[in-house]
Amino acid sequence: MDDEQLKQRDRESYEERGIPTSWRELTPNQLRPAYRLFYRAMPSPKAEAEGSDDAERFIHDPLTELRNAQVITDGVEETLLPADGDEPSISTLVVNHEKTLNRYVMHAFVAVSTNPHKVGITILKEAAPEEAQY
Repeated sequence: MDDEQLKQRDRESYEERGIPTSWRELTPNQLRPAYRLFYRAMPSPKAEAEGSDDAERFIHDPLTELRNAQVITDGVEETLLPADGDEPSISTLVVNHEKTLNRYVMHAFVAVSTNPHKVGITILKEAAPEEAQY
């Protein structure tokens, strides 16, 4: 397949699978006092699908991306940013870092501590269907 065919296949695959291109909160009630959990899948930048440009920005500037998505917020109701103006500490784990972002879906799992100085991110890059090993 040439690049255009791969892009078309990827766009159709994302739509067919219902890959969420916006952040979803997944926090169970039992964890709510300590953490808030969020999930988002971001299509590869090469896919030219909705949300595909977000993957690269998220890797290089996760704090800005999480603020823009209001995953980390300084809202009045549930403050998830430090009141003292300090930036939260962010730790990131990339499970399969050897995989390229090209023609992969990047799954991001974010845990935001209710002590707003801590954010943990786990990233997992999914293989394109013909490259996946089952």
